[in-house]
This record gives sequence, structure tokens and C-alpha cells, in this order.
Amino acid sequence: MVKVIIAGQKHLSIPNLPRNSRHTLITPKAFPAGRYPIEKIWYPLGSFMAWQPVWGRYQAIHSFNRILYTNKPWFLTFEDHRILYRNPQNQGEAAIYELLNNRLALENCQKIIAISDYARLRLIKRIEGWKIEEKVSKKVDVIHPNFPVRVNQSKVYQEQQNLQIVFIGNHIARKGGVVALRLAKKAEKLGLPITIHIISGLEHGSGIPTDFPDRTKYIDDLKLLNLNNVIFHKNISNEKVIELLSQSHFQLMATLHDTYGYSIIEGFSVATPAITTNVCALPEFIRHGENGYILELPINEIRHWSNWLHGEKTKTDEYWEILNSTYDYLAGQALQQIIQFLDRTDKREHYEFLSAGALAQAQIMHNSEKQNELFDNLYAAVV
Repeated sequence: MVKVIIAGQKHLSIPNLPRNSRHTLITPKAFPAGRYPIEKIWYPLGSFMAWQPVWGRYQAIHSFNRILYTNKPWFLTFEDHRILYRNPQNQGEAAIYELLNNRLALENCQKIIAISDYARLRLIKRIEGWKIEEKVSKKVDVIHPNFPVRVNQSKVYQEQQNLQIVFIGNHIARKGGVVALRLAKKAEKLGLPITIHIISGLEHGSGIPTDFPDRTKYIDDLKLLNLNNVIFHKNISNEKVIELLSQSHFQLMATLHDTYGYSIIEGFSVATPAITTNVCALPEFIRHGENGYILELPINEIRHWSNWLHGEKTKTDEYWEILNSTYDYLAGQALQQIIQFLDRTDKREHYEFLSAGALAQAQIMHNSEKQNELFDNLYAAVV
């Protein structure tokens, strides 16, 4: 049995660890205190002093989204290229950043785990031409996030009830909640039998990727929460989220940018198909017409939405027009996909096929029981 320290970002570690390990996983508090970690002073300090002292012996470290300075055997799991230290402000930072980045090429860095092919692509493209490129590239493997599979059979479609669609995401605009609300408005005008559930903290605006920084632009969209075919759930437990996913026909996540999309997999774990976009990692586990539907956005070579602007350009009227028209476009595409589904003469059989595909995806690629053994074998190999 191996004692493994779990370090780095907690939100990433939960779905990327063994759920029932035969080893001992230790999650220490941040140094010097949980609420005030050393990285608040300067982010790279967390790579040197990531946790409060652990007096007991341990054999390995598994770090999430953080490069560590350690002589112990360690594993790194990451979601995109932002794990790398880059863009130094001075020569001192440049030297420290290079020192830390080079730790990835050392022998004690056992494996570098990307949570998706997209994540691997972002890292490999970032280190092109670096001295460590060859050594690091050989260590990178893809292991997708895992979740408990909660059902063992696909859903049966009941035609007499409204089509239940759920959106999940605190970032209401970036994740596609605005699209879901505009879809609800279009569906109400057409008299379609659709109910849209919104689970969100309604965070939007400045500081959120892809969002327009002026929150007043979203006022009219947020008023759509009061539509008769919209049910708003602000703060509910994960158990309630899973329950709502299991009761819904589709999960809608028409996102403009999302490094993974964990809620999609949680939906698959209860056999709920998804409607989402083709950005980042999403097309790796969502196949159009097999376990859901994909809404096509223009994307670039790194699978990002092509029309995404950055910096000061996000404050322009031009960017709002781009966003506004994109939200409308996606709502229209989602509406057409749903109408096509409702008009099918074989929609009962087709839905059961989509549901079975969603469940199979969870069982094959994201099954926590299978991933548990995989990680346990990795940890055992260090001793």
C-alpha cells in the first residue's frame, strides 16, 4: 500500500482520482493555512510549499494543475496548458519559471496526465521548441475524468409528457444558459411542449471567459427566467442535480468555451443524452446522433470558438453583436434539433438509442470502477 499526497486544485482532483483506492490518499491543508495559502503572496510559491508539513511518511504525490518542486515520485494531472509557468515579468521570474517547468522532464515526474485529447493538444503546442519538449511529450497520457455509473439501463421515452431539458452551470452566459433561456422563449412562441430547467448561480460579465463585461447587456435574457416554461433552481445539492438529470430527457450545454464539461458525464451516468457545442474536449465524448447532438460553432486549430475576442476588444459594441448573434444562432440550432426530434415517427426508439449511447459512454470511458484500478496500479508502481 502506498501513501499518496494529493496536492493542487481540489476541484480538478475529485473526478480524476480513484474513488475507492486500496492506497492511502492524504489531502493536507494548504500552507500556512487553508484560507490563506502561500500562493496568495506569489502563485509559484505554491509549487515549493504546497501544503502544511506532513510528519508521516509518504511515497508519492499526485498534483492537480500545479507543477511541484519535489524529489519524491509524483504525478501531474492537468486540464490545459495553464499549468505551465509563462510570461515572466522580470529576469528573476523567468529563472524560477524555467526551473519549475523543467521539473516535468525529470525522472521523478512519473506521468503527466491530460484529462482530454484537447488538454494534451494545448500542452504539446505550448512547449513546441522548448528543450523539454521531447521528454515531456513522451510522458503525457490521456485519462478522462471518472464518475460513478448510477444506472444499468437506458431510459424509456414517454410521449405524453413535456420534453424536459436541463441546463447546469454557474456561468450562465459562457456555459450556455443564455442560449437555454432564448430557446425557451422561441419554444413558447411556437407552443412547443418543452420545459427548461436552469441550475445556476447566474454568474456573468467581467472576469468570465467569453462573456461581455457589461452585465447590463444580459438583463433582458435574465428576465426570461420568469417564462412559464422555465423552472429556475439556484442552489440545490449535487444529489438534487443528479435527480433532475435523471428525470430530464436532455442536458443542454451550448457553451462557448469549456475545458471539459463534467456535468455532461454526470448526465451520461444516469443515461441522459446531451446537446452541446463542438468546442474544446466536448466532441471527444459526445457523438452527434449517437449519445446526443452537437451544435456546430466555427472553431480554430486549438478547438476554441473562432470569434472569441480578448482584452479591450471584449468591451466593444462589435463584440456584443458577435455574442448576441451567436447566442441567437445556437438557440435557433437547438430549437431546430428539438423540433426534428419531436417530429420523428420513431422518436421513442431513437431516444432510447441516444440514452443507451450516453450510458455506454459513461460505462466505457468514464467508469469510476475501471479508473480506480488504473490509478491504483500507477501508484503501486512507484514502490
